[in-house]
Amino acid sequence: MPLQNRVTPFGEIISHPARGTAMGNRGILHDAGQQLGRARWRHPHWIVCRLEFKGRRRRLMAPRAYTELFFLDEATALAAGHRPCAECRRTAFNAFRSAWQQAFQATRRPPAPEIDRVLHGARVEPRSRRQITSRPSSTHCRTVPS
Repeated sequence: MPLQNRVTPFGEIISHPARGTAMGNRGILHDAGQQLGRARWRHPHWIVCRLEFKGRRRRLMAPRAYTELFFLDEATALAAGHRPCAECRRTAFNAFRSAWQQAFQATRRPPAPEIDRVLHGARVEPRSRRQITSRPSSTHCRTVPS
């Protein structure tokens, strides 16, 4: 049985045998038995990374380490609410920041924590900690302070 670490475009984490083209994380979501708990995020920094970077190797769902999540492709990761990693995908991250600056008519390219704060506010209800989902439309635009 495959691990429950594949992310759908809707942000759901499922068990599926397909391999992805990108990896990411949302913090430590699994227990010692590699089972996910009820929480689907532990921090607001949802990132999408390269599968390989500087020869680093990780044991999947190791105890007390972040839960490796896998995405079919970058479009799936972005749809699920993740942003490009500032370390292993620096070029994509800088392009994301530039697009963010242009979309929100900001006076500067925002740093990752600022982007993450806005994204997290759009994906999680503060009191219940439930995931917010919506269908895209022109009425779902949010403004971000510059």
